[in-house]
Amino acid sequence: MKRLALLLAAAACVQADRKDDWLVSMVKDPAYVSNTGNGLVIGNGLVSRRFVTSPAFGTVDLVLNATSKYGGEQSLFRSVHPEATVWMNEKEYKVGGLEQVETFLAYCNRTSLSFKADPNAFRYVNHTVSAPKAPFPWTPGTRFSSTVYSWPPKGVTLSVVFHPPAGAPNVEITLHYQVLQGIPLIEKWMTIRSLGDTVQVQAAAVEFLGVMPRWGYYFTRGSFVPGADGEGSVQQGNPLSLLHAKTDQAHSSACTWQDDYPNSVDNIPGCSSCKDEGAVEPYLNCSYSRGPGAVVSPTETFESFKAFILVTDSEEIERHTLSRHRVTQMLAPHTTENPIFFHCTKSDPAGFKAAVDQMAEVGFEMFIFSFGSGFQLESNDEKYIEQVKGLVQYAKAKGIEVGGYDLICLDRGGSVEKQYQAVGNTGDACFASGWYDELFGKATSFINTTGLSMLETDGPYGGETCASTSHAHHHNLDDSVYQQTMFQNAFYKEMRKLGVYVNQPDNYFFQGGSRAVLGYDEQQFSLPRWRDLSVSRMGLYDDLYIHLPTQGWMFLPITEYHAGGTSAEFQGHVLEYEWGLAQYLGAGTAACYRGNVPYTSDAMKAVLQKWIGMYKTHRNTLIQPVVHIRRPSMQSWDGFLHVNPYSETAEVGLAMIFNPTETSLMTTVNIPVYYTGLSTTTLVSIDGQQAASHTVNRDYSVDVVLNMPPRTVHYVVFNKPN
Repeated sequence: MKRLALLLAAAACVQADRKDDWLVSMVKDPAYVSNTGNGLVIGNGLVSRRFVTSPAFGTVDLVLNATSKYGGEQSLFRSVHPEATVWMNEKEYKVGGLEQVETFLAYCNRTSLSFKADPNAFRYVNHTVSAPKAPFPWTPGTRFSSTVYSWPPKGVTLSVVFHPPAGAPNVEITLHYQVLQGIPLIEKWMTIRSLGDTVQVQAAAVEFLGVMPRWGYYFTRGSFVPGADGEGSVQQGNPLSLLHAKTDQAHSSACTWQDDYPNSVDNIPGCSSCKDEGAVEPYLNCSYSRGPGAVVSPTETFESFKAFILVTDSEEIERHTLSRHRVTQMLAPHTTENPIFFHCTKSDPAGFKAAVDQMAEVGFEMFIFSFGSGFQLESNDEKYIEQVKGLVQYAKAKGIEVGGYDLICLDRGGSVEKQYQAVGNTGDACFASGWYDELFGKATSFINTTGLSMLETDGPYGGETCASTSHAHHHNLDDSVYQQTMFQNAFYKEMRKLGVYVNQPDNYFFQGGSRAVLGYDEQQFSLPRWRDLSVSRMGLYDDLYIHLPTQGWMFLPITEYHAGGTSAEFQGHVLEYEWGLAQYLGAGTAACYRGNVPYTSDAMKAVLQKWIGMYKTHRNTLIQPVVHIRRPSMQSWDGFLHVNPYSETAEVGLAMIFNPTETSLMTTVNIPVYYTGLSTTTLVSIDGQQAASHTVNRDYSVDVVLNMPPRTVHYVVFNKPN
């Protein structure tokens, strides 16, 4: 055992509280890895994680350095846990091997904290430091995306190598820790390579962190959950955990909160069974929910999911939301690409050209051969491929990209060769079979030949198993989910290499996907138009807590979609069409404007030109996250505010305010502008009119007087003062 008081005293040198709020001011402190004598620190001025290397390797502190308003410098750390665990040959192995002697786990007592080493754990050998690598090539600014964040992101990667104890499989485990500049985020993942043995990774956990409550889930042992009001009151959920964690994979991995209470032992005379009664002891576990079952051999390596550990500083929902959005903006900046696209239901040359001609007139930027249009990505017909090539060239001459729809995995069991079907789940193709090679070959050939630059891949791999033992890219049932996920990831990364914009209704954002469905039910687009718009804006308002505006799409059926007949169609209904355009373009999100052509009258054309023009004028702000102002109720006004504190122009905010009622509203709307970076005065423009100076209130809000006729939409632009 070793007591590390000297190390901890040195490592805990107190920094001054930050003066700059990272959500408002760009933090340029570099990310770093430094030696501490008996350990390492990785950090960036906002967050730091501290390790010891003796008597074994492990985390001994996790520190947030916030502004004084949000608590200043604070340690989250509560107890020691393994750095990772791996199951191989029916046995669990810990990675790192650091253990704390103290079994009282309610809090970390630095004055008596001492450690020991687990002799059966994978042990620390060495470490290297490098710069982050991009998972695929991409250029900021592509398709009007943000240019604020670099690619690959600026930061530092610490890779720590561990070798096996006696009797364990002869493999090398490397844990990778990555910190980026300007965000209190730590990424972590695992790789395993063979040192001679062949072994199956039956289960794996990439991250364990024992933290204090407020940062973690409240598992109460006597105390009340904050916000609870005793028996008889309406049930309240657990408070928002300030440590937010998730994985980068669409399937089979998750970060969950677990309770350390069963692991505690209190040596109390007369109570041999006593544990940490009354304490709250959450710890984070990021692991595979199935498998992975991957095989590691002299020719096969294993790479895990990435865990994203974001340390936030407030229960304020808007602040927490903006913090999570910043992760996406930095680690998946391609999702801020924002072409205005049209889903065309015609694929014949005449129908294509009619739609493209209209699109060019009103400002659309991308044509998509919609589902049901007859488009055939997987065609081998040279005449058809040549026809599509000519259509793509026609559209490009008018400044319009072309993409198309294809169902690639789910519900494909009956339309692929039998040897490619998922065994035990024959409704789907197995994405780790030869089907991947066939689909990838057809898609890349079609794209390279025709010049197609967008794919809408419906039915991507959805997490299903496959029991085949003869498929090309997985061994059996055990590794089928892991390998199918990895091959779907690879497909999207390859599309990115080709410069292809990808829509995919699943969470593949960190692998190259651009947009997924926002939280809607497809049947709502068969509702009568005003009901559709109202329900959809309610859902959109909520969805923008989860996704960036540019990460998702909604739907606007110019012609009938599933059902609803003419009462659901927007064709010929100018007021509702304009409202839909304002609602979706004003949110900065895409809608699948779907029909034969974008407009069927001069009036429809005029509202398209109006709102597409407004979008293009303010798109650098509209693609930014929103601060929620008032949720739609259809009984009064509602709205939200796009915030762009890092703006390279004077414009830092744009609020969309809706009056869905059938009465005029003259009201003062109080708009919170803190996250725009405004602090004293601002120039405010309403509906594109002359800007006027407004004072920013002491609570960082601005009062704006609006006169809103019935069923009207208004936009309020905030600029930095001259």
